[in-house]
Amino acid sequence: MKRTVLLSIVGFILFIGLMIGLSYAFGWIGVHQTKTIGKAQQNAKREVFEQTQSYVEGKRQAALKYYKEYQQADEDAKKGLKGIVSQDFANFDEDKYLTGELRNFIHNCKYNP
Repeated sequence: MKRTVLLSIVGFILFIGLMIGLSYAFGWIGVHQTKTIGKAQQNAKREVFEQTQSYVEGKRQAALKYYKEYQQADEDAKKGLKGIVSQDFANFDEDKYLTGELRNFIHNCKYNP
């Protein structure tokens, strides 16, 4: 009788230890998945967002606004606008989404500060 109770207690303690160990193991698996699969999913979502009509149209409108401001600005303001445009459009592919003077303006601001 004592032996059965002792084995039951030891078994219960081992079971609890196993459950705690498995929860840590699955937790680390989850962390690993977040680092690998989660990162890839976020990158894919960002890539899709950057190709949406609303994002591209918003960038076109901003580029047009900066272009008109640049044409009316004095030399000091032009330098400041170039800096703002180069930062605002740093990750935007102007060759893919813009044409003509607007594309040239953004390209000039980004690569010829």
